[in-house]
Amino acid sequence: MSSLTCREKKNRGAADFLTVGVCAALLVTAPSVAWSYEADAAQFRLQKDHAERWAKEDRGLNQRLASLRRTTGQPPNVVFILSDDIGWGELGSYGGGKLRGTPTPNLDQLAADGMRFLQHYSEPSCTVTRAALMTGRLAVRTGLDIVLFPGQKKGLVADEVTLAELLSAAGYRTAMFGKWHLGENAENHPTEQGFDYAFYTLVNGGVWPWRENAEFFDADNEVVGEIPYNLDMPKDYEQVFGVEIPGIYESRKGGTPREVAELSLKRYNRHDNELTDKLIGFVEESVKAEQSFFAYFASNAQQVFACPPEERDAKYVDSNNCQAAQLYQHDKNIARIREKLKELGIAENTLLVWASDNGPMYGFYPSAGFSYLRGRKHEVREGGVRTPAIAWWPGTITAGSEPIDLVHVTDWYTTIARLTGASKYVPTDRIIDGVDQSALLFNGEGHSRRDYLFLYKYGVFGSQSRSRLEAVRWRNIKFYPATYDIYNVMRDPNERFSNRRQYLWAMEPMLKMVDDHQARMDEFPNRKLGP
Repeated sequence: MSSLTCREKKNRGAADFLTVGVCAALLVTAPSVAWSYEADAAQFRLQKDHAERWAKEDRGLNQRLASLRRTTGQPPNVVFILSDDIGWGELGSYGGGKLRGTPTPNLDQLAADGMRFLQHYSEPSCTVTRAALMTGRLAVRTGLDIVLFPGQKKGLVADEVTLAELLSAAGYRTAMFGKWHLGENAENHPTEQGFDYAFYTLVNGGVWPWRENAEFFDADNEVVGEIPYNLDMPKDYEQVFGVEIPGIYESRKGGTPREVAELSLKRYNRHDNELTDKLIGFVEESVKAEQSFFAYFASNAQQVFACPPEERDAKYVDSNNCQAAQLYQHDKNIARIREKLKELGIAENTLLVWASDNGPMYGFYPSAGFSYLRGRKHEVREGGVRTPAIAWWPGTITAGSEPIDLVHVTDWYTTIARLTGASKYVPTDRIIDGVDQSALLFNGEGHSRRDYLFLYKYGVFGSQSRSRLEAVRWRNIKFYPATYDIYNVMRDPNERFSNRRQYLWAMEPMLKMVDDHQARMDEFPNRKLGP
């Protein structure tokens, strides 16, 4: 086991519990599967403090994974479902459901049968969360620090190493379905980023009605969800600005992406069903081929304009909230996917994760999501970044688990790499923010390997970097360096009562966390993407 080299920074008088080093590499997991990657300074502190206990845990995890492999004959499958704009408090299992006019019986059952995360964090908006999930890195590091709209030239560059690339290298079949939202350039498309097959869109839900808006005032179809809102767009928008509105694409690795349909609200109303059909077909093909698979389903539902008519009148659905109808449709598709895994006899060898990409977008209220927490999409208040998330793996994850442990969306990158045997493909020439949370999945509450978060605020539009470190969390304390506001988010999850006087003791240690975090960025500079 190679030794770590460390250059210690001056402590600035900080309390010992937050003393950290800035280190060249972080050795992760037990010797039998040892692998190293560049980690943030705060993670090195934890590794140093818990090295003996984690090594013992890892030996047990290795044995359990080896036993599962002997039983099933192949590495575990992964289905990762990323939903859109679903806040903490929307699902029934998070205090919403029919109480909120958004019944989610199937997601609630998934939570009851699996692990419901109480403190799962995302980045604050669409593109940045997808970049973080795919790379295991905070979006500020990848340069994808805005929400991408048609005409924007930024995107996920070839040099980033995606989760799909890791699993492809490990021998997995990989496929992506739904909202990619990581760039329009040739190198940005999912089949250029490790996926064998993709059926996808390049934009968010807000763009789906743009073409139809040219005919808005001439439309005589008054079915909600089949004509656009009045976005006051000129009919010659694409011609005047030279901006193409990308449609629905299909592509295979090594081939050229093919646009198979234009975006339309009528199709949008049923697109979640269409994506689920495609995913199920891929799963069936993979089982027939006797090959482990990774399916990434980025739902296009729950965003602004779709309003499936057949779901609006469902029992308990708030008929005037189009997002509620979309969520109800999506919930039914979760049941379809789960039942197919059971039917094919692969549920016990499949990790299924469902999570939301950020908090609610209230700009279109009441056709919008909801959170009990203060904040919204694009903000790092709890309502913007604390999201519902569920993991289900029969026989491996204990049913009814409700860990209070901290988890970040980047953690799925390293966790899935560990579980699938793809750890050795994780790049070692850049900072990886994701933390291996296998121990939490296998052993339950109290086994998270992070007690900190760095929360960035990003721009919504523009070509110049808009990234700013807005908040830092350590255990239950959340600190805003720019304003010196500080909250105990266990006691005050709505961040109503900033109490600097009570937490004067934490100010300097948390500022040191920021310094050490920045020092690692100086050592491994963030990627700068052009306009």
